[in-house]
Amino acid sequence: MTRYLLTMLALMLTACQPDAPPPSQGLTWHQSLHPQLQQVKPNYRLTFPKDHGAHPEYGLEWWYLTANLQDAQGQPLGLQWTLFRSKVSTATDTDWNDGQLWFSHLAIEYQGRHQAIERWARGGSGQAGVRATPFSAWLDHWQLASTGTDFLPLQLTADSTLGELTLTLSDSPLVLHGRDGFSQKTPNPDHASHYYSLPHLSARGQFVPEGQTSALTLSGQAWMDREWSSQLMASDYQGWDWLSLHLEDGRALMVFRMRSPQLGDYFSGSLIDAQGAVTPLKGEQIRWKADTWSTLDGVRYPVGWQLSLPEHQLSGRIETRLADQRNRLSIPYWEGPVQADGSLQGVGFIEMTGY
Repeated sequence: MTRYLLTMLALMLTACQPDAPPPSQGLTWHQSLHPQLQQVKPNYRLTFPKDHGAHPEYGLEWWYLTANLQDAQGQPLGLQWTLFRSKVSTATDTDWNDGQLWFSHLAIEYQGRHQAIERWARGGSGQAGVRATPFSAWLDHWQLASTGTDFLPLQLTADSTLGELTLTLSDSPLVLHGRDGFSQKTPNPDHASHYYSLPHLSARGQFVPEGQTSALTLSGQAWMDREWSSQLMASDYQGWDWLSLHLEDGRALMVFRMRSPQLGDYFSGSLIDAQGAVTPLKGEQIRWKADTWSTLDGVRYPVGWQLSLPEHQLSGRIETRLADQRNRLSIPYWEGPVQADGSLQGVGFIEMTGY
């Protein structure tokens, strides 16, 4: 949510406004139902490999990768890489301007330090884009691409001021969230996305931190989210919290909360077994409450939670690895690795927007 995306990052780009400036608030998506944008409908059936590609007729979408990795000494390294596409204009007056804005975020958390950087591109230039088959998503020389004719394995390559990264991702089923990939975000079904994930990715690779010559050997688990929409949230909602977990028993969990002081929070989620079978989770089945906060630059962020799913005999405490996991980019938001105990024991990622 996208990661709700983009994830996901209050994105206040208004559709059909030429040359909309980059937003300055955290990602929420209060897109109006503009008649020139395709709307998410519950009768849409996702098909592959077509839906691995871009959907330029919708307002916003993302390809969202998070990973909980370890180096050879067992030190944790958290990774996020995301490519976003937003339709910001109906004007297509030049080959360079096709009305689409692309941006990509890379964040690495290692040895007590959280760093994030970004890149931007206009559509039509070839500088950024997505191809469905063989799959490739790129902005400049940051790329997530299939290594062969099948979708998996994927390889992420991203050289930057943070260092040189290569990561291979394999062996996950593809799962649909909500009702056959129709993921409702508020009680009003007009606020929804098409949403699927690869939650059980095995990850292996190398990272050479900036200023060093020797590579860290990395291994662990990764999660890829795909989502697109033209309206995720009503204006009554401030933002969202999205959580993914890889449980030690082999299952995966995704829960999200859309926050509204006026209407009450909206909860949804998926409990996924090791083979990819999904059990949808509804609001009344999710008990999720913050109990610890971090105050940064005058803003209070939750960094610890109690989470329970009583019907599934799952409960535990979730904690962020650091007290500050903000991606301090043009679109500021919180994104970082977490650890869980109790019957939820495992590792994952938290994303928070609109604080």
